[in-house]
Amino acid sequence: MPIPSARIVEQLNADFGAAAPMMVSPLERVAVSPQVDAERVHAAILMAARGNRSMFDDALEHAREDWRDLLVRTGLADDHAWHDVVDAKFGENPPT
Repeated sequence: MPIPSARIVEQLNADFGAAAPMMVSPLERVAVSPQVDAERVHAAILMAARGNRSMFDDALEHAREDWRDLLVRTGLADDHAWHDVVDAKFGENPPT
């Protein structure tokens, strides 16, 4: 189960307020190939949701069916450029 990154959780809080903590677990349950950074899929779900709970649920279902299509739909399909898109949308990850 991939744990959402700090910036994904921060965006969940910004987009969904008090409901955000309940939305972390569904993100963790999205099955993602080990070769793909889970943050990429989590970001795609949030980008597709655009702060709307119903759209979040739809994006989550879409990710469960075929997360690759969701990456295309949200502009995160490029293996090399997706980091830049996510950084621009959610801010850069803090150094580890």
